[in-house]
Formats: sequence, C-alpha cells, structure tokens
Amino acid sequence: MTAAWWRSVLRWLSQLTGQTPSRLAAGPRQAVAAAAASLQGDALPAAEVAGHLQRGLHALALYPRLAGEPAAVSASGLAEAVDRALQDRDWATRQLPRRPQLLPQLIQTVNDDVASARVMAAIIGQDPVLTGNLLRIANSPAYKVHERPVESLQRAVTLVGTEGVRQIISAVLVQPVMQVHCEVFPQFSSIIWEHALLASRAAADHARTVTFGDAFAAQWLGLVQGLGAALVMRQLLQEAQVRGEEVEPALALQLLQQWSLPLAQRVAAAWELPEPVHQALAPAADGPLADSLRLASAAAAASLLCRHGHASQGRMLALLEQLPAAPPHALRWIWRRLHGRNVETLDESLRGDGEGNAP
Repeated sequence: MTAAWWRSVLRWLSQLTGQTPSRLAAGPRQAVAAAAASLQGDALPAAEVAGHLQRGLHALALYPRLAGEPAAVSASGLAEAVDRALQDRDWATRQLPRRPQLLPQLIQTVNDDVASARVMAAIIGQDPVLTGNLLRIANSPAYKVHERPVESLQRAVTLVGTEGVRQIISAVLVQPVMQVHCEVFPQFSSIIWEHALLASRAAADHARTVTFGDAFAAQWLGLVQGLGAALVMRQLLQEAQVRGEEVEPALALQLLQQWSLPLAQRVAAAWELPEPVHQALAPAADGPLADSLRLASAAAAASLLCRHGHASQGRMLALLEQLPAAPPHALRWIWRRLHGRNVETLDESLRGDGEGNAP
C-alpha cells in the first residue's frame, strides 16, 4: 500500500467528519476505512470495486485507532521470513488446523432429507461448547430472523430451516480455529470472523437466488477465505516473535492481500471440501461460485464499513451494483438479509419489501 493511498484515506476522513487528521488521531477508536475514491469520490471502475472494499476491510481490522500515516512498505526481513515459511512445502503439515471432526458428517447431509439438519443439531447438542456457539451465531445479525432470542437447538431448526442450520453448523465448526490472539491489532480477530460469517451467508444467498449454484459450497468459500486471513496473521505474529520485531500495520495489510486466498485454497484441499470450492479460490477464478464469493466478500466488507460509521448504505450499494452478477433487486434483498434494519449506520435503513422473501 502506497503512502499516497494512506494520505487519501486521511483526507477522506477529514472531509467526512470535519476534523483534521491530527484531531482524528486522538479520537476514540476511529478506524481507517476504505480509500477515498471507493467511498466518497467519483465513480470507481467496476474492476476495482472489490479490491478497494477488501483493502478497506483489512484496514478496519488492523487499525482500531487512526495513529497517523504509516511509512510505505519497503524491503523487510520479516516479510521475507513470512513468505519463506508460507512457501515451504511442509508448512501445511505443521500449521494448517485439523479438519473439524464433524465436517464429513455435515458434508454427507447436504443431499440428505430434511431430518438431516435435526440429526446434526442433535450431535452438536451433545457438546455444551458447540451448542453455545451455535446459539450465539443463530442470534447474530447474520442469522437472526426474529426479535425473540433463539434459546434452543429445536427453535433454531424451526426458525432458520434445514439449510440455515447447516450454514450455522459450518460456522460453528470453523470458529474455534479462526481465533487469533493479537495484542497489536486487538480487533483483528473479531472483524475477520464477523466478515467471514457475513460473507458466508451472503455467498449462499447469492448462489441460491442469482447463479442457481451450490449454496453449501458458496458458504464454505466465505468461511475459508476468512480462515486464510487468520492463518496469515498467525504466521506473521509467529515470525515477528521469533525475530523480536514489531509488526508494522502496512506490512500486515500487504501480506493479507497477498496470502489470504492461497492459504484458503490449502485449507479447502486439506479438509477435502467439494472440488468447486478449490476451483473458485484459485487465482483469476471465473464462474458462478467465483462470482458469489466476490459479491459476498465485497458486500460483507461494505456492511462492516457501514456499521463502523465509515460509509452510507446508499454509497455502498452503488458500488456493489457495479460487480458482476449483481442484479439490483437480488442485491438489495441480499443486503437486507446481510445488513439488517436494526444496525445503526450513517443513514437510515433501506426502505423496501419484506426482508425475508427471496427475489
């Protein structure tokens, strides 16, 4: 990321809030959002929309406080050490998290009957920790469909349906291995997890209603791309500790951009996820699942930037409509499902049809 890009961020924040960059630096938890061109400027070329939103997401995860303009990334021994470690053929054996024990059973239920979700929920119910995580996710903004909280597995199945429960169980299985203890970037883990959860939901919705593809595979794309980012940060922190070096935010952002998807692809292979998942994570991937991942990841990033007060919903939707396979009516339905009307942002919630009905 160039110094000019960071200067544009500071100028944009100053224009948006009416404060100077120095005053912003002292403000409480003022996170860096996306580039000024992405959020406030003229129309952005369609090919650049997803990339700008992704950089905005990573900047949000790395900067809980705006602390001035970081130096441009230069040649770094720490960066080279991370690259060498990730390129090592034995890295996956040592560092990839084990496949969740229940994942094969979950994959087997995809083409099973309606009772399969209840069977899986019953298996989850034998573990109090997994049960608590499932109910927590069922009550999260990504899946909450009723004002009353979901307090039992049976109610979760009733409210979100078979496919919804499978999606939540998938998230439950991934969540433990996505946690990263990161003192230097204290909100990294929570932002990346929330983005993965939102992206997985949006990808499944997009596949089901726009491309008529494999919603289960699309959901796993959203989850493993988040896991890839967590693994990048974990390796970076390990190498920094060994070398006794401090992690520079600009370097972390560069490595996240470079390595998140390649590591996600390794996870998909090691966990024996469906082959279309591997293909959609490949460089320059094309096709319905790749479209679902791009739209979902960008929409989830846009939603988080809105939630943290860095953009309006209208501006974010205008950007998202430029992406491939994003018909406006379907996009707005996905956005309402993803973002929710109960989330406070810079503008009022969208007006439209009921949130729960597919286009």
